Amino acid sequence: METVLFVGFIFLALIVLGNLLLTFALIRKVNVGHGDHASSSFPSMGLEVGAEAPDFTAQTLEGEAVTRATYAGRSVAFVFISTNCQPCREVLPGLESLGPGAARAGVEIVLVSKDEQEATSAFIDEMQIHLPVLIAPLDTTPFLKEYKAPMTPSYCLIDGQGKVQSVGHPQGSEWKALAESWSRKDLALPARRR
Repeated sequence: METVLFVGFIFLALIVLGNLLLTFALIRKVNVGHGDHASSSFPSMGLEVGAEAPDFTAQTLEGEAVTRATYAGRSVAFVFISTNCQPCREVLPGLESLGPGAARAGVEIVLVSKDEQEATSAFIDEMQIHLPVLIAPLDTTPFLKEYKAPMTPSYCLIDGQGKVQSVGHPQGSEWKALAESWSRKDLALPARRR
């Protein structure tokens, strides 16, 4: 009986050790390469702050062609999303509610989907999003690659002169500071008289 218990204990210890090794390997992979989102076809995360924003071609949900020149003279925050991205689902309601405050602060939030029009349209309808949306499928346009957005969600804030102001994740500290500054613009509005 003691032999069976000892063998069972050794077997259990090996399973626990194997799980620990796999967990550490997974954590290392996520920290080093952003998991499956990173690949050699994508440059590092985000454009350099102060750099000129690259030109791009995309389409609206209605099929209209859009380029970087469409946003000339305006500040725009491109938020890169995917229809099968759970973190995107989590940030979209916050982005939707932030949209009006950002607009009052002079920044337009524009979602850029890496998926096809049909899937994106269904996703936007399901999520009840009213922000502008661009379609830039990975297999037909280099938009996400040129903006160094290998994972979703991520963002790139461009000023009216076409210079990159901020890049990162829309749940990161830099985005939160931007969102807070845009929300404070709401406080500066005069109170309505009754």
